[in-house]
Amino acid sequence: MSNKDLVDLAMQLAQRIEDAPAESNATPAKVAQANLGQVQPALPAVQDGAFFSTTTSAKQRKTADELAAMIVADLREVKGCPKRGLKVTVYGLDPWNAWLSFGVDAGPVPNKTELQDFLEIITERLKRLYDVPS
Repeated sequence: MSNKDLVDLAMQLAQRIEDAPAESNATPAKVAQANLGQVQPALPAVQDGAFFSTTTSAKQRKTADELAAMIVADLREVKGCPKRGLKVTVYGLDPWNAWLSFGVDAGPVPNKTELQDFLEIITERLKRLYDVPS
């Protein structure tokens, strides 16, 4: 069945509903019930997937270093994030993971837990968008 056949069938059904008496109780279901006695065009057999193309949404590929830089850039937007001593390591392939560490240059980090929570949020978002090449 082609897309044109589907459009034609939909137009025929819509026309029948429009042509129905303008009674207050003439709902599409009642119009369809009244049309049951009429001969309907036979629909050809359709294989699964014929209407919708099966597309695989390929994720973009980024290196582990590129992803780590993206994560660091997002973390730097958080108030209280250290300007130095922050390191993100991306490891693994599918699914990949990220690890946050604070070096001596970071000094005391009072919002360390908050930054680690943001790391998880950022990582989950990026995992949906990017793969790490093997």
